Amino acid sequence: MEEQLFSEKTQIERKLFYFDLKQNPRGRFLKITEDVRGRRDTIIIPSTGLAEIKEILERVLEAEGELEPFSDEEEGDEFYEEDDEEEEEEEDEFDDEEAPSFAEVFNKKN
Repeated sequence: MEEQLFSEKTQIERKLFYFDLKQNPRGRFLKITEDVRGRRDTIIIPSTGLAEIKEILERVLEAEGELEPFSDEEEGDEFYEEDDEEEEEEEDEFDDEEAPSFAEVFNKKN
């Protein structure tokens, strides 16, 4: 049985994010759920990894702060329009060697 320890939600643009700190007999964890027009995706992060995730997010914010401001003209609904069939095809065609890994990008700062 899961016990709710903390819960908070925030809306960012058209996405609603839920942050739920929970525990069960196996331990504590953070459950992050993204809701976009009724479609939900969830990730679970064991509490033992929260400090590392916080450090990564701090580096992401630092890197984003060093970039040129994002132009409002480029922003629009197109960013969120997803065609599930096209998305699946794109995932199949993606070559892991084309882009650096998450760790490679953020370890450059260290």
